[in-house]
Amino acid sequence: MKKFHHIGLVTDTEKPGEMYFDALKVWGTNPDDDPNRIEWVRFAPDSPLADTPVAKGPHISWAVDDLDKELEGKDVAVGPLEAAPGVRIAYFFSDEALIEYLEIKQ
Repeated sequence: MKKFHHIGLVTDTEKPGEMYFDALKVWGTNPDDDPNRIEWVRFAPDSPLADTPVAKGPHISWAVDDLDKELEGKDVAVGPLEAAPGVRIAYFFSDEALIEYLEIKQ
């Protein structure tokens, strides 16, 4: 099952409430705290995502129950990666839009 999770927007400015994700060297805000479900993301220069499409523009994120199953048949551009313990992500393009699938296992 897929459920809309957030819109990810890239910034180079520190945002209130952002958290640091050490595994990816990325700061991000919590879309649960935004009425429009916006996640602001900011990348350290040495982030493994810095030279990928994820750091170049916006993405639409969908929460999925089984990341591997949902990625079957997709031309994955980035990932799957573990963003945090129990959180896996992957990105692919659909109609030129960058899509993130997000699996949270807790």
